[in-house]
Amino acid sequence: MPKIRFERGEVILAELSPSRRSVIFPVLELVLATGVVWLLIGLLDAHLADEAVRVAGYVPDHLAEVPGLPGVAGTATAALWGRRVLLIVWVWIAWRRCIRHLLFRQRSRIILTDRRLVTASGDWRSRVVEIPLDQIVEVRQRGSTVNVWTRGYRIPVRLADVPYAADVAAMVDERIVRYARPVY
Repeated sequence: MPKIRFERGEVILAELSPSRRSVIFPVLELVLATGVVWLLIGLLDAHLADEAVRVAGYVPDHLAEVPGLPGVAGTATAALWGRRVLLIVWVWIAWRRCIRHLLFRQRSRIILTDRRLVTASGDWRSRVVEIPLDQIVEVRQRGSTVNVWTRGYRIPVRLADVPYAADVAAMVDERIVRYARPVY
């Protein structure tokens, strides 16, 4: 993440990181995905164990040896590869939905100074956005999301999972410069 530099005499009014509540749903998704994937892996393991008992009369220490036993049906190889694919899918879902979010969550920052609003995305390649307060037209807050409209852009800068979002929106709103609308 690039360093955020402050000018001499610039006063930091608020420095925030995402709220702890932003972790609840990724963790619940990880628990749900883990339960479903490992349930399916258990079913495949039970199928492999049944095949081993049917053919050899015992279950080998490693279930990867089951397809090599003489007389085992071809479904054992498919079950073994399905198990491996499920493990890869589980790792991918865990990284994509939870672990990545938890690792990079602390790198996300929102800093309000007396001159500008600075946001750092907190991703792998963190983006730092600096918005001078004189370029902000409007600030709206809904839940824990703060939308900041700036001059020259049609879509707002969306700040998600902002703790004390109403207070931050009020602080920015009282510091933006109100320009008179032209009369046409």
